Amino acid sequence: MSTSLILANATVITADGTDPLENAFIRVDGSRISRISRTPIPSTDANVIDCTGMTVIPGLIDAHTHISAGDYLNKVHLLPTAVNAARGFRALSECLDYGITTIRDAGFTDYGFKQAVLEGSAEGPRMHLAIAPLSQTGGHSDFRTREEDDYRRADGIYHPGMVADGPDACRRAAREVLRRGADQIKIMASGGCTSPTDSVDHTQFTDEEMRAIAYEARAQEKYVMAHAYTPQSILACVAAGIRSIEHGNGVDEEAADATRESGTFAVPTVATYELLLRDGLAGGMPEDQVTMVKKVLGTAYEALEILKDRGVKIASGSDVLGPHQGYKTYELELKARVLGAQGALEASTRTNAELIGVDQDLGTITEGKLADVVVLSRDPLADITALQDKSNFQLVLSEGRILRDRRNA
Repeated sequence: MSTSLILANATVITADGTDPLENAFIRVDGSRISRISRTPIPSTDANVIDCTGMTVIPGLIDAHTHISAGDYLNKVHLLPTAVNAARGFRALSECLDYGITTIRDAGFTDYGFKQAVLEGSAEGPRMHLAIAPLSQTGGHSDFRTREEDDYRRADGIYHPGMVADGPDACRRAAREVLRRGADQIKIMASGGCTSPTDSVDHTQFTDEEMRAIAYEARAQEKYVMAHAYTPQSILACVAAGIRSIEHGNGVDEEAADATRESGTFAVPTVATYELLLRDGLAGGMPEDQVTMVKKVLGTAYEALEILKDRGVKIASGSDVLGPHQGYKTYELELKARVLGAQGALEASTRTNAELIGVDQDLGTITEGKLADVVVLSRDPLADITALQDKSNFQLVLSEGRILRDRRNA
């Protein structure tokens, strides 16, 4: 059976900053895109798929996921391990349903999920894992209540935050998550909405602590991603050599300028706040945490405007948790309110690939790159919400392999 295929007569959104190609042809040989043409490609040795009326985009990348966050109440550790595993693998499968062929997991997910996908025991996107986020005592990944003393332990499925104080302890914690298989290190440089003993306004980790962590990442040719809301925490991260600022809802012009000048990426996440504000109270989320969600959502779109206006490299993540795992592509609709549909799509493809360091192979539809390709029955530039209906995803290819085929569904 031929390992070559041709997608014929498609509208192709290359996501490289150029206009879509109309009535174009894409040839895939093995795992890579071998040719893109505006005229028919010889097809005697290839399977031809007629894509008339359809739109082709690169495989989507979600640069901020939490596959093992099976709820948003910090009670994952109370669930049976088998339930946590089942929820995680379901979340991975759902990524493919919505054309997400690569994820960067921002913490809590065990390397075993990645191994299972790599060996073919489970289906899912390629994964870049942070394993356990690093937190100071009382920080955003210290999930102990004021009455608890003992740290929660990893169960082989879910890795709670690793608490470390002082440069030496931070250095050891960084080395530990790298040993466990981290592709990047995640730190909590400010407070968060769902941790029990801090506030989103808090600045966390000292300059010395962050520099120690960043050094350990660079020593293994990896990098640090930082949860940070406030201008103070963003500026500290930039000074420490952090590669990406996650969320950044409180960014101001000074912090945005510093982010741009250093080449640091911003990874705004909006969907999770909209969803938590909508469903949090009904789902049992404490009222004070919902109040903090409302606070950061109140500045989310303004932050996007600032980042755009100041020329910061804007990547994209959804950060969805628990029952919201299937809403990852909702993020593109929300970003499009500020970036436009094309900008939101490019943030979720080309810029995310650059952020993760895989732009030589992924992120755009380009000859020579891996054939991570999605065929849609509707044009997402005309209606970005098309990405939220999995029935629109006619074909999902990863490295030339068809993982989803709904043409006859």
